[in-house]
Amino acid sequence: MNKYAPHIDHGRIAQLLTKSTEQLDDQIVSSLHQASATALQRQRAHQHAFSLSTIGHRAHNLMPHSTHQWVAATIILAAILVSLAGYWQQAQDKHNLDIDILTDELPIELFVDK
Repeated sequence: MNKYAPHIDHGRIAQLLTKSTEQLDDQIVSSLHQASATALQRQRAHQHAFSLSTIGHRAHNLMPHSTHQWVAATIILAAILVSLAGYWQQAQDKHNLDIDILTDELPIELFVDK
């Protein structure tokens, strides 16, 4: 029994639908069969959608397959590498400045106002 609608009798609904389909004329039945066949044909003719998500896929599907996926993965990887290189360079500059301050090896130009 359905917890959201306990008063619905699914068996009775199935009986009513069966009885009403027996009362349809041949032209309507033919149209319904054709519409059903068309819907199934369109459903089978699906196209893979672009996605970088790997949720629910097996390990062999983790690699990109289409050209769009390869381009997107390459762009993301390049952005990550550029960000890491910038962060590393900034950290190195700060580290070198700290060493220069501590060892008192700063050029005199930094102390002179121009």
